[in-house]
Amino acid sequence: MTDEIESVYLGVEYLGVEIGKSNPLSKKTSVTFDDLAGMSFLVVQDTGPWQAIVENNIPDAAFLYQADLDAMSEISRNSKFPYFFFNLSLVSSATIERSDGGERVAVPIDDPRNRLEFYGSYLKGNRKLVQPLLKEINKIWPQN
Repeated sequence: MTDEIESVYLGVEYLGVEIGKSNPLSKKTSVTFDDLAGMSFLVVQDTGPWQAIVENNIPDAAFLYQADLDAMSEISRNSKFPYFFFNLSLVSSATIERSDGGERVAVPIDDPRNRLEFYGSYLKGNRKLVQPLLKEINKIWPQN
């Protein structure tokens, strides 16, 4: 039956943090949300479900939200505020541009609360239309 829904696992998204080299956490291979307690972060305004996750899991942290992506890039290049990145955004030109200059170190957040799994659903009758898209997603989705 073509109206049946089929679901497929796409992958996992997680956060990392770009931390200034002068911060002792930048020397670690990974950090937890608790390690980030009390820090102030520069954050893109629309982070979807991640906003509640970081606000609820990083104790006593301050979040400086920025809606304008150009302003976010400018502030992050010219300040010492740490900021988050997604494993899916590591290949984005905006993320690469913010990271340019080598003043910060990308540190993964290794915490069980730092994980969003993504699934896609489609009608079985559309499988032939969806399969090429799924193959492209699998090629570019980070494997780590």
